[in-house]
Amino acid sequence: MITIKNSAWEIIKTIESDVNKTLLKQLQDEWIDITYACHTGICWACMCNIESGSENVEKSFRWEPGFPLWDDEVMTCIWWIKNKDIDVVLKTIF
Repeated sequence: MITIKNSAWEIIKTIESDVNKTLLKQLQDEWIDITYACHTGICWACMCNIESGSENVEKSFRWEPGFPLWDDEVMTCIWWIKNKDIDVVLKTIF
């Protein structure tokens, strides 16, 4: 499951996770309004904080220059869930 909270920490929605889609695609498929622009991880517009479940998010570009370095940050357009049976809680920044 993926639980999404707004910037005031209020739960917006909880959805089933899909290991075959990026986090952003899953949010868009569920009509969750999140800022995005480039779909490549360059603009950082879709970044969210992870309240819990960071170990279950595949961060394939983690140490590339210009990408988030903190465990509690996630680029929803390029990262995805590794295991659909582990919960992830995201908090939108904007």
